[in-house]
Amino acid sequence: MQLPEWTERGDGAFLMTTGATAVHPRPHASGVGPLMAAARNWLYSLNGELAESGIYAGTLSVAAFIGGSEAAEAAGASEPTAAFPVVDPVDLASLYWDMYTKRDRVEEVYPDFKTGCHTTLAPLGVRLRPSPVPRPQPHS
Repeated sequence: MQLPEWTERGDGAFLMTTGATAVHPRPHASGVGPLMAAARNWLYSLNGELAESGIYAGTLSVAAFIGGSEAAEAAGASEPTAAFPVVDPVDLASLYWDMYTKRDRVEEVYPDFKTGCHTTLAPLGVRLRPSPVPRPQPHS
């Protein structure tokens, strides 16, 4: 990371991705879930330590396979995982851009397990109302 340069400049961003088991533990994910939860905990701490310096740290926790990925293709062939959601990477890019530009929350969970929408977690972990994913508008 470029923390000294970012601190001197008063601006910088660190975006991290985890799977949703970092936020919502699930059976059969006891190996990677706790590791991602530890990384998520570190990121929340990092955000708190650096926010006053103008440096942003945020995480997107993805509760789905990413369309076009090898994992999504392999999962489609497996009956137990075929019902798991698949998300468009364009939606993820849009969420990252929104997090980077607004810097108003530490975490997004997308899609939410219960509603199929994304869930925003405010800097102190307060759950806000789920909302649809903002999609970029085509240029005219």
